[in-house]
Amino acid sequence: MALARKEAMSIGEKDAAPACSGQVPWIDTLFRKLLFLIPLGVIGNVAFILLAGDGVLFRSQVHIAPEYIVIAAFLSITPWFTGALRLLLWSRFLGGGLRYREVFRIVLGAELGAAISPPIIGGSAVKAGMLMQKGLPGGTALSLTALESMEDGLFFLVMVPLALTLSSSWDLPVIQRLLSGSGHASLPMFLAGGGIACGAVFALAQPRCRTLVMRFTPAARLATIIAPAYRNFIEAWKTIIAGGKSVFALTFALTAVQWICRYSILTLLLLSLSLPVQPVLFMALQVLVFALMSFIPTPGGAGGAEAVFYFFYHPFLAADSIGLVTAGWRFFTFYFLLFLAAALFLVFGMRTATATKPNNGQGAPAQRRQTE
Repeated sequence: MALARKEAMSIGEKDAAPACSGQVPWIDTLFRKLLFLIPLGVIGNVAFILLAGDGVLFRSQVHIAPEYIVIAAFLSITPWFTGALRLLLWSRFLGGGLRYREVFRIVLGAELGAAISPPIIGGSAVKAGMLMQKGLPGGTALSLTALESMEDGLFFLVMVPLALTLSSSWDLPVIQRLLSGSGHASLPMFLAGGGIACGAVFALAQPRCRTLVMRFTPAARLATIIAPAYRNFIEAWKTIIAGGKSVFALTFALTAVQWICRYSILTLLLLSLSLPVQPVLFMALQVLVFALMSFIPTPGGAGGAEAVFYFFYHPFLAADSIGLVTAGWRFFTFYFLLFLAAALFLVFGMRTATATKPNNGQGAPAQRRQTE
């Protein structure tokens, strides 16, 4: 373990970009300009309630138990804390000197990045960029985002079959339709595209291939950028495989907590409306919902997310409640998080700017304290 940590420190030192303090200006500016999406999304949610519910809210009273709503709101933000802790543990293992507060802000930035990009991209690009801005090498930053995706995917591979088995739900029509052919045309294209991208990165990292493409200036520049990051990426994964088993066990447990909290929100919403619930089955179905949302090209899966949720859950919910439940689920898994993440992200940014701002031309407060 000590040897792995020593190798990790060498990875962090090699090809490392200089650490930058402060904010990422273009990210802050972009998020501020996109805050108008929040009220628009809420308005769209209300419209969906009215259309899908066929005006039922005007004909009957809706009784909501507030305690379940409070718990749902708490569980919706829990993945930020577990996700930040996962990222902190792996970054420390690979030699990064990040603090939890910095990592938490990166997680918030990734949440906002996922909201303004198609789900298949998510917030990984923003997360990698902010990690590099904090001084981590490109390959290490990419390794950290890949680790998170790998842990998530492994948990889903275990959880979904187990949940469907425990709930005796393999024979449900919605599951059979999915297994019998839905998405079979899209999945090979998705895998082929990913394979081509990985193959291109691997090829450009090889010396012989770079020699062939050096005559083309754009390709040569791309190879120059990719090759060091690729080497650092491979070294980081060798270090993880060699000595990261205990860290993986801890982060995988955090992954389980993270997704169980996120996928319990729907059950709490149904309980708040006094509707029947199947907690284990509904968790498994949400994994499938979010997986199919990856093929929706709109930012944050807007519009398509509600349609996919409706497809999976309308057999289990009454026609007069499906609209309200869909809107509530979307609010707590997207719009509520988007609003809160934007607010916290900007607050953290202002505090960072205040802490690093010179005072009366005498330098930063930290510098003055050192001289005193």
